[in-house]
Amino acid sequence: MNKKIDWVKYWKGFTLGFVMLSWIIFVFYLRFPLWIMLPVIFVYLILNMLIFYSYYLGMVGNFYYVMRKPDTALKYYRRAVEKNTKNSVALYNYGLELLHQGSAEEALKYFELSEKYNTKLFYDKNIPIAKSSCYWVMGGDENIRKAIEILEKLTESYKYVNAGAYTSLGYFHLLLGELDEAEKYTNIALEDDRENAPAWDNMGQIRLARNDIDGAEEAFLKALEFRGHMVDSLFFMGVICEKKKDRAKALEYYKKAEQCNISSLNTVTLEQVQAKIRKLENEK
Repeated sequence: MNKKIDWVKYWKGFTLGFVMLSWIIFVFYLRFPLWIMLPVIFVYLILNMLIFYSYYLGMVGNFYYVMRKPDTALKYYRRAVEKNTKNSVALYNYGLELLHQGSAEEALKYFELSEKYNTKLFYDKNIPIAKSSCYWVMGGDENIRKAIEILEKLTESYKYVNAGAYTSLGYFHLLLGELDEAEKYTNIALEDDRENAPAWDNMGQIRLARNDIDGAEEAFLKALEFRGHMVDSLFFMGVICEKKKDRAKALEYYKKAEQCNISSLNTVTLEQVQAKIRKLENEK
């Protein structure tokens, strides 16, 4: 595999060299006042922005993304990708936004581009996790298998990845009915972080699939202890309350779930939640 070049690192080095050389020429030899460096650097940055315009658009998008202004960030990301940006972080963040909106196939395209240009270890681990989520959202056993293959390859490449990767692996195996594998990976995630709400939610769904109602309830309540607005656990607590014939409590959980932000990355949908609410309200 060809070694990737970190152009940002080279740009930083070149910029430092340019500043030093400019100081030597303009200030040391030509005896201009030090303030002359300000317009020199300004012109240099303007030229850089024009030459690397698509990369700068991605940087602006990343700024707004960090500032939690996704709508504004998306505007810059769209302009950046139209200009064929090679900003791997911008491509990754843009893919995440598309994935949250349910556009998994389009998101996958940008994750693959991000992977192509990426030079950072953090994204070496997180891009495959994001790609696996795309295959999960796309649905079907074949795509779930692809998601599992991506994460298994990732976990084989590193001694340890992160709790999120093992939680996802556990959930994907759960979707295929492979409960022992699901439990194995979920336990790895919980060994790393006992306050990992998604992993506790996983465990609850695994136990529910085994008809261990009390064990499932314990796990879902653990998830809600660490993340009170976890849609999935609220929904399944409603399911458990229904099984226990406590319809009032079930309705309370479903209504709490309905008030949460539900995206394509949740294991339940808004339609499922609202169907449960209608069903219980019609039974009154």
